[in-house]
Amino acid sequence: MLYIRNCQVKTSGIASHYLQRLHLKYNSILSLNKNLLISGLVGLVFSLSVAYLLDSFSTGIFLNSTTTVVCGFISYKILFSVLFYRDNKRNMKNTSEKVNLHVLRQVFIRMIFASSIFDVINNASRFSLLLYLLKLDYPPIQSAVISSIIASVLSYVVMNVIVRYVHLFSYRN
Repeated sequence: MLYIRNCQVKTSGIASHYLQRLHLKYNSILSLNKNLLISGLVGLVFSLSVAYLLDSFSTGIFLNSTTTVVCGFISYKILFSVLFYRDNKRNMKNTSEKVNLHVLRQVFIRMIFASSIFDVINNASRFSLLLYLLKLDYPPIQSAVISSIIASVLSYVVMNVIVRYVHLFSYRN
């Protein structure tokens, strides 16, 4: 059954089965992207506030770029770890509700791998774009927003291609 605005609508068996298969197949990837997006937005807001504060206290563009990227990275990484664990903790338990150490190790390795891909591409491209835009005399906040958006889009595309290519979320018992 599918509920739309308090009305009950019956879905055909084929469509319902197809949607369930899609949900099961892409749930981990969608969850990962959701976690990256939420933590990335929090990191962006935090780095914008740091860029604003550094603009009034410092004039060195290298120091501004480095501090802005590092502060955004730390806030992003902490929130991403919490969100990723929360979404995957049900996969770590076996039927007796004890933590399955084998699956916990697999999830931890996957989190490190997916996060590392995203971090390397995001931070390297963001830092270089931020430094370039500050050299062109863009305001720090505008530079931080532009570099963050471009770096995030590039990171999401590359990470999703790699995650699909290496079958990162196929569990083996």
